[in-house]
Amino acid sequence: MTEAAQQIIDQATARQREAADPTSSVWVSASAGSGKTKVLVDRVLGLLLRGAEPGKILCLTFTKAAAAEMANRLSGKLAEWVTAEETALRASLAELTGRTVEDDLLPRARALFARVLDTPGGIKIQTIHAFCQALLGRFPLEAEVAPNAKVLDEHEAADLLETARVEVLAEALDGQGRLSDAITVLIAHLQEERFTEVVKQLIHERGRLADLITARGGVDRLGEEIFALLGLDPAETPETVTAAACSEGAFDRAGLKLAMQAWLNSSDAEQKKGAQLDAWLAGDDAARAEAFDRHCRLFLTQKGETQKRLLNKKPAEEFPGALEALQNEAERLLLVAEKRNAITVARATRALLVLGDAIIQAYQRHKEARVLLDYDDLIHCSARLLARQGGVSWVLFKLDGGLDHLLVDEAQDTSPEQWRIVEMLTSEFFTGEGAHEDRVAGAEEQTPRTVFAVGDPKQSIYSFQGADPAEFQRLRDLFRERAQRARHKWRPVSLAVSFRSTEAVLRTVDAVFAAAEAQDGVLFGEPEIRHLAKRLGEAGQIEVWPPAPPAESEDLETWALPLPGAQDSPAPLRLARLVARRIWYWTQAPEGAADPAPAT
Repeated sequence: MTEAAQQIIDQATARQREAADPTSSVWVSASAGSGKTKVLVDRVLGLLLRGAEPGKILCLTFTKAAAAEMANRLSGKLAEWVTAEETALRASLAELTGRTVEDDLLPRARALFARVLDTPGGIKIQTIHAFCQALLGRFPLEAEVAPNAKVLDEHEAADLLETARVEVLAEALDGQGRLSDAITVLIAHLQEERFTEVVKQLIHERGRLADLITARGGVDRLGEEIFALLGLDPAETPETVTAAACSEGAFDRAGLKLAMQAWLNSSDAEQKKGAQLDAWLAGDDAARAEAFDRHCRLFLTQKGETQKRLLNKKPAEEFPGALEALQNEAERLLLVAEKRNAITVARATRALLVLGDAIIQAYQRHKEARVLLDYDDLIHCSARLLARQGGVSWVLFKLDGGLDHLLVDEAQDTSPEQWRIVEMLTSEFFTGEGAHEDRVAGAEEQTPRTVFAVGDPKQSIYSFQGADPAEFQRLRDLFRERAQRARHKWRPVSLAVSFRSTEAVLRTVDAVFAAAEAQDGVLFGEPEIRHLAKRLGEAGQIEVWPPAPPAESEDLETWALPLPGAQDSPAPLRLARLVARRIWYWTQAPEGAADPAPAT
């Protein structure tokens, strides 16, 4: 191993030990492949060695697979310590702590495996949803949920939502009333495919929508606030605005007559405009309203901007004031168009809210009839339980006496409501002394209550379960302030050494994010994005492929069935096939086989 590689490993090890320090609350920004799971396991081991009670450690992971991986590593290490030779055990403990191992630490380490096994429930290593499900199972009445409620998995929830969606749409299309009116408004602005996409997105955000409707006192009140925000009267429609704009006195008739004369004495194209303007001025209010869109095209482009040249130079000089009249009319029409657009947006938004509220209510009725909870319900009901007066203290007291250490994995994908639960669970961590005497014989140190979070905004699955990477920054600032106010140790740590990727890959990533426009939503307080490779000198290659175009569609014979095939595969699927083919070529292709996807 080269000296440079050893220095990088030493740096990574030092950072990992800082992150695993059980005496500090730590906030870790960790790149992919930098050893996050190792740090999590090491931190729990360090807490146990210092006497923390296993039942008062809570690890919240992102997936069941991550929870299982962490639990297996932890139990494997504890089991290894039980039977390890003294020399090997000393070496393992020294690697973990980074300092000389005292003799009294050896029996304590060997006893941890049995101690964890003897703890009811062991160390809680769970997903946030599994934790909330267990919480509601212990306190169903306090949380106002049915004691025998079953939790829906993702597929069951999707099926039930689809049932609710079809039910509401059928009612809207066949009946009368607000649902029918809402569908009429939406269909006027959305094609079939786009309508389905918008409704699915609405359902995906049902939790936030339900909270918003509740906070505003109902969907009707929310609709009124949308119109008020845009400065509109809910009774107004694009048609009423158009009629008002075309009524006598709403426009400068004298100025437009002068502009009409200027147009009629200009080029052939402007003479046609003059004749059209003359006809518009000659009509009554209803006729002008009917021809309003054609009238707007005299002054505005298809993009809704003022025509670059409203009047040629010569007639502008011959008819003073004509150009100004045309400009004034263009500005007036822009304001009218802006108001009509605002009303259209407000009405469509209100219609979408009405439809979404109906779907949510139908979905809720189906769940209540079957005594079901979905994942969003687990989070919402748990947050409501903890938010009750004295709820956190009482719940934690009933949960085996409390909670001393909380660890959050993949923190960048934790939603605001999930963070709210974390905040409430740790609300008393930094009050008073905030420390507890160790409960293991021979351990005379005090173990402060600690919070640990590890994540990387660059890896956030944006909008997944409502994730907001900005919350990672906000919560980091919040916990730092709490810890410093209580005079607890606080340590921000960055794990930049990757044990997974090669230099070529990491340098490319750093180069991409070196541009300021690429850092938006990725950097939160850090000066730069920089990665180091542990695999120094190992081969690596970056290829930039052109976008995979969709296949050209073919005209089918009238008798042919519209069956999907390879020739009409969407671009993402074609790209996935190219990637799979390329991996096959690298790993299994016979000598001399053609490269299926050469770099460009």
